[in-house]
Amino acid sequence: MYQNANMSKETFMTMAKQLGLDTADGQHMEIVYQQVNEIMAVVSKLRNMDLDDCEPSNTFSSFQSYGC
Repeated sequence: MYQNANMSKETFMTMAKQLGLDTADGQHMEIVYQQVNEIMAVVSKLRNMDLDDCEPSNTFSSFQSYGC
């Protein structure tokens, strides 16, 4: 399943306004927009990984010692 990682600037600005961000500082919003797209690209790569042949990781084990 392929997912597109690109978000249009218009969509980003609309979401930023809805979330209460101050969108008046265009230079700062451009930096945030670039960072959001970089994060989305990484997330897209993770979501597109074929993990059908991998067993899920068991992150909890009652046999672990936590040294409390």
